[in-house]
Amino acid sequence: TTAIQGDIGVGTGGVTEGLKNRVVMPLMETNQTTRHVIGHELVHAFQYHLLLDKTSNGDIGNLGNLPLWMIEGMAEYLSLGKKDAYTSMWMRDAYLNKDIPSIKDLTTSSKYFPYRYGEAFWSYMGSTYGDSVIVPFFKNTARFGLDYGIRRTFGYDEKTLSSLWKNSIEATYKPYLKDTLQIPVGIKVIDDKNSGKMNVAPAISPDGKYIAFLSEKNLFSIDLFLADAKTGRVLRKITSKVSNTHIDEFNFIESAGAWSPDGKRFAFSVFNEGRNKIVIVDVKSGRVLQETSMGKAKQFSNLSWSPNGNDIVFNALAEGQSDLYLYNIPSKNVTQLTNDKYTDYQPSFSHDGKKIVFTSDRTTYDQSLEQTI
Repeated sequence: TTAIQGDIGVGTGGVTEGLKNRVVMPLMETNQTTRHVIGHELVHAFQYHLLLDKTSNGDIGNLGNLPLWMIEGMAEYLSLGKKDAYTSMWMRDAYLNKDIPSIKDLTTSSKYFPYRYGEAFWSYMGSTYGDSVIVPFFKNTARFGLDYGIRRTFGYDEKTLSSLWKNSIEATYKPYLKDTLQIPVGIKVIDDKNSGKMNVAPAISPDGKYIAFLSEKNLFSIDLFLADAKTGRVLRKITSKVSNTHIDEFNFIESAGAWSPDGKRFAFSVFNEGRNKIVIVDVKSGRVLQETSMGKAKQFSNLSWSPNGNDIVFNALAEGQSDLYLYNIPSKNVTQLTNDKYTDYQPSFSHDGKKIVFTSDRTTYDQSLEQTI
């Protein structure tokens, strides 16, 4: 878009401009995500309104007093509510690994993701003190800074509030561990010790011997790597946006790639000049075999390769609608499989290639969808 200056990263869901009083965002791949991002960005709009409101001592210059976890966490809390399964997963993991941060940790360390930990903090605030505390705490922090903002709003210091929040997390998740009788199956195979700090979008080869994944292992960009599935040893780089000028960015937030049934080819979604393309590479050599746009489907993800090796199914957003599409590799034809107002997402072929299973937000079962591909 030309509405926002500079490059917009793959992970950016929307942008709120306080001085221009507007929200800029695309339609997302699912209806639920679109609703969430709209709610999230509108919270930012109201935050700017509070900072610009001179009648209540607002001052946009006070924005620097507000830590990122407070700003983004509030937007997540007010758009998701007190209970969110995704945030709960993060908090269970923090408790299990004895790594529950203090408010000071959230403010000074980049280790703790501000969206999830911030949402968890505000959920505690709302559950304990009521949502009426949100605006006073926000204003006091913006005007006086975090430490005095806490004292002015609650009457005690940051360490006390941190302890209360930590005790709440421990009291919430401790009972669940008592019921955990079985040690989770599996081992860590790829982490920052043998790869990069961010390793995402893994896809296991059909024979189970290899993992294709995206990583910033080589610092300059997100690249596609091949690793041994048993040991985690990175074998080689399959392809890179540095060496492939047709790749502006990998579509790594919503989607992993897909292996061909024979394990010789790998397909994945990339960004090129503002739209997605399917790229198929030879796994052994890294040579690009195909690089193709999908017609009117300018944004797509979640590729699944058919058992016969001739087709790839994916979900795509076209004209504001999320549907399933089928790409035939030999002919390069694209066929739209669903066409409705519902989100159709994450398709996968059956073993015989005759059916496709997918997730959807439709509330009734449509028998016409049960058809042979």
